[in-house]
Amino acid sequence: MSYFPRVTVLMSVYNGLPYLGQAVESILDQTFSDFEFLIIDDASTDGSRERVKKWANQNERIRLILHRKNRGLGYSLHEGVKKARGNWIARMDADDISFTDRLEKQLAYAEEHSSIDILGTWALDIDGEGTPLRRRTYPVEHAEIARLIWTNPLVHPTVMFRKSAVQATGSYDPDVRKRQDYELWFRCLEEGLHFGNVPEILLRYRFTKEYYERNDLQVAWNQAKIGWEGCWRVGASPIAYLGVGAPVLRALLPRRMNRFFHKQLRRVDPRRGGSRDH
Repeated sequence: MSYFPRVTVLMSVYNGLPYLGQAVESILDQTFSDFEFLIIDDASTDGSRERVKKWANQNERIRLILHRKNRGLGYSLHEGVKKARGNWIARMDADDISFTDRLEKQLAYAEEHSSIDILGTWALDIDGEGTPLRRRTYPVEHAEIARLIWTNPLVHPTVMFRKSAVQATGSYDPDVRKRQDYELWFRCLEEGLHFGNVPEILLRYRFTKEYYERNDLQVAWNQAKIGWEGCWRVGASPIAYLGVGAPVLRALLPRRMNRFFHKQLRRVDPRRGGSRDH
């Protein structure tokens, strides 16, 4: 007989070492226990697949999906939402660390605010060694999140959402390999789903130097296109169209200037509280 928990924690892994262990342990150590941990290995080649197989053999809450070839994060998340058994799906990334009471507090908040379909939390940026960098304190109420949806005021690996509500919008686009969440949130807002953020830091968000290598001009351009199309669909303000193009300008700059520009953008971040230095 299949077990249907209240929550499915959904994590896709592609070459997740060396941080994978901290991510997995932070979920298995949760104070809330009625969950399954659905891990999708997207054809890792660094030993991650062997590690998750070992954990699955040791913990019955872990359920694995193993890809023979790399399909991309959008495909993996679309598949994971479809196969999740929980009514609520909590996202998790393979290099982040959830606080031990994250699921407990997030689910309690969702139940207290019953109109919410998609619920994030605040987060603490950390570097590769786990040193705190800055706090991400984003809008809490739906109206403010909706107004600033073009800024992506949700930290993706903190998000918990109603499976049925997100599936009704079409779920993650399996063909989008980068910024899957950004594209999805525009569609969810267009379909009338309600957003929220728990006003508490419940996840350590890994932010390393590789961030700038992964977010090249092609990624920035694709993000801008998603943003411009999304702004049109939800009737965003004119300033939003300018703001959406900022990552393209940043990606055109040399690495050193890129980091400086990124830091300056944080100073004028329109999301409530911005990203405050720790």
